[in-house]
Amino acid sequence: MINTRMRHLLPAGFLLAGSLLAGSAWAQQADLILHNGKIVTVDKNFTTTQALAIRGDRFVAVGDNATVLKEAGPNTQIIDLDGRTVVPGLIDTHLHMASAALNRPAVKLLEARSVDDVKKLIAERGAQTSPGQWVIASSGWHESLLKEGRLPTRYELDEVSPNNPVFIPRGGHVVTVNRKALELAEIKKDTPDPKGGVIVRNPATGEATGVLLETAAYFARRALPPPPAPAERARLLRETMRELNSYGLVSVIEPGIDEPAIQVYAQLRDAGAMTIRTDLLYRALTKDQVQKGLSQASLRSDDMLRFAGIKYPLDGGVEGARLYEPYQIVPGEQPDPNYRGVLLLPPGGEDEYVEGLKLAAAAKVQVQTHAVGDETIDVIVRSYERVNAETPIKDLRWTIMHVFLPTESALKTMSELGIMATAQDHAVLLGHNQRRWWGDKRAGYAIPIRAMLDAGVHVGGGTDGPVVPVDPFLSMWWMATRGTLNGYQLGPEQAITPREALQLYTINNAIVMGVEKERGSIENGKLADLAILSQDILSVPPQAIRDTKALMTVVGGDIVYRSGI
Repeated sequence: MINTRMRHLLPAGFLLAGSLLAGSAWAQQADLILHNGKIVTVDKNFTTTQALAIRGDRFVAVGDNATVLKEAGPNTQIIDLDGRTVVPGLIDTHLHMASAALNRPAVKLLEARSVDDVKKLIAERGAQTSPGQWVIASSGWHESLLKEGRLPTRYELDEVSPNNPVFIPRGGHVVTVNRKALELAEIKKDTPDPKGGVIVRNPATGEATGVLLETAAYFARRALPPPPAPAERARLLRETMRELNSYGLVSVIEPGIDEPAIQVYAQLRDAGAMTIRTDLLYRALTKDQVQKGLSQASLRSDDMLRFAGIKYPLDGGVEGARLYEPYQIVPGEQPDPNYRGVLLLPPGGEDEYVEGLKLAAAAKVQVQTHAVGDETIDVIVRSYERVNAETPIKDLRWTIMHVFLPTESALKTMSELGIMATAQDHAVLLGHNQRRWWGDKRAGYAIPIRAMLDAGVHVGGGTDGPVVPVDPFLSMWWMATRGTLNGYQLGPEQAITPREALQLYTINNAIVMGVEKERGSIENGKLADLAILSQDILSVPPQAIRDTKALMTVVGGDIVYRSGI
């Protein structure tokens, strides 16, 4: 039989002759058939069926076993699912894939459970590193998992790494460093806090403790060695895509990158080496940066790589979100009773932000804006509304990222204007600091998916990896239980159903990305992206969702990951 992927190699007359053989099933055989399973299509009726067939990069049959098996030919690969569950390929609308790639060689701290564990891991890497060279940890961990519940200080890191500068990021907004790193960052006792940042200091001596929040973290970041060469970045990125495939992931939004990273992606795409469909958002804050970002729209776009639009960062994380009401005092970390976080508007303030938004609207591209605090969310909603008064934005899929603490009025306006939201499972790790810095009431309400959906806001799902683990099943577990890795729940009233969680990770995310006609569900004619799961996440107890594994992942008809089936 002739696989349709070979059609371009055959003489035109041969193909014409074959096409004249009425009812000749051999010319239309499927390349891959999965049968005898539970196919959760996530179509508009949330249909569940038994089998599917793929030809080329598309689904060509979805239905009962007998009907789909008629698509088989001598060369069709047929897999008996033996009752296993198949879902559409999973999509993460907020995953820093390029950062995750750069994290791969870094010291992994996610399994550390004490400051001593951190020190041991740093010491081991330091023993393998030449004096004066940096020891860098991965950002994918959280101090909430340590018995001390805090970051290690410069003094503790100096004990195990006196001869190497140490850089330990936690997510994208907080770092802790040792004395040598403080020296290279030119942070001294009398160095003032930068606008939008905090150099945490010993209250008795005024000396920096090594912990740097928000923009203060950039003092240390700018002292770091340059990123690896493009070829090495491409290798790390390719490995990261394969790792994401192992979780059933087929597509991500890369939320805020620059030209060098875009070039690496383009090289991988052109080499046919991408296994994760990627939508790119260019990181910008000023109007000039938006104009620069819009020039990336000339990037050749296809099903594997697209320029999607602009990402704005308008406040910090849990420790830097702009709130209406002050934070709690956190001894040794946040001593100011009037501290309300940071609002990172461009130099021209809200008006310049709106001018940049208008440029994006005129270019008909998506805008996604990072917002954690309630005041920040209101600024964004108000600004989107100003643009909408001149240019309707609903069809542009403008979005607010994270949406920790939206007011009721903000949700109402978001629903009315069609402003979307992407929600991630930050609380599985960051819930510890939500409680310490904000208090239990705000911590429990944070990322209120139930309230957003009930208000009519379209919500997509994700992880913000590597800030938190990239595992989509951990994220869906959190959505359905509001559990944390510390063992408690935060805001269980904001939990959603497993079915809703799966929709967030599939068709809802495809809608956020504007590709719902091609992706997000298992339907005839759509791109053949799917994942075979180790268990049915819709029937197991919600607490068990986190134990789910992907057994096989298919992207555009190609098996990109397979284990256990």
